[in-house]
Amino acid sequence: MKRILWPILAMAFVALAPSSGAQESDASTAVARESALLRGTITDASGTGLSGVTVKIFEEGFLVAESQSGAGGTYQVEFEYAPELDWTMVVWFVPQREDLIPEIAMLRESFRSKEMELWSSCLPRLELRPVIKYDAQLYDEAGKLAQMSELDCLED
Repeated sequence: MKRILWPILAMAFVALAPSSGAQESDASTAVARESALLRGTITDASGTGLSGVTVKIFEEGFLVAESQSGAGGTYQVEFEYAPELDWTMVVWFVPQREDLIPEIAMLRESFRSKEMELWSSCLPRLELRPVIKYDAQLYDEAGKLAQMSELDCLED
């Protein structure tokens, strides 16, 4: 009985003990965040506006904002970012239609990400500022391959 009880008590003690790494919150160490607005229109290859496309903004892989395009394909997404932090930010345009390929655009690429060449140089690069206008065009598979070929983004 002691063999079973002792490890359980030890784990409870460790769980209840104050963490040596715990730090008090300090407002002076908080990272300042700024607001931004990404807006535009999402169309297919024929120029028809696409409603219901989910627009997702990620910062360092974490979803920070999400919206959907409305009638005529117009969208806007409000989000916050930390200008002092060297974090990668991307926006995904995810269509409801299964025949269309999602689009990715780079809002900001971290130095380390650039150094490691994690993201394709063929992705559209946007300037991260308070108001960003970006019109996205979504393609089916054949159209996306043609676009990538035109941009010389396909490797042999």
